[in-house]
Amino acid sequence: MRSYKWFLPLFFLVCFSACVDDEICEEATANPLRIGFYAPGELEPVQRPIDSLTVFGVGRPDSMIYDNAYSVFLAELPLNPNRDTTAFVLEFPLQTDTLMVVYQRELNLISVECGFAMFFELEEIQNTENFITSTTISISEVTNTFDEHIQILVPAPPPPDIE
Repeated sequence: MRSYKWFLPLFFLVCFSACVDDEICEEATANPLRIGFYAPGELEPVQRPIDSLTVFGVGRPDSMIYDNAYSVFLAELPLNPNRDTTAFVLEFPLQTDTLMVVYQRELNLISVECGFAMFFELEEIQNTENFITSTTISISEVTNTFDEHIQILVPAPPPPDIE
């Protein structure tokens, strides 16, 4: 006579595995730093597109984030989740600047389906001023929202040629 001792545990395993919740994660778990480009306006800065923008990590030209991107109003840059600073090289059409971001990190549970995500609290921005005029932290919390965190002021574009 055959032993069917394995049948009962297998039956329960199959029945209870159908009860597992297979929800899909719909939350953002990668939280990039969002930088907007602005030019001086009459009353307040106005958004300015940057043409031929190249961005990569300092000391890592192989880490290309933007490669001669055209008409960039908002750049999304990854912050290093293992360090409290991240630095970038921003190459504009005729000038190059570096941007260093200093922040605090905090690991947060998004949900059971999504797992954990790193949130950042911006503390300071340091930059060269070859093309960049100034930088301002507009929202210091880099979380799973789609907010713009830093405003970079650059010169106004030259007026178009009129013939």
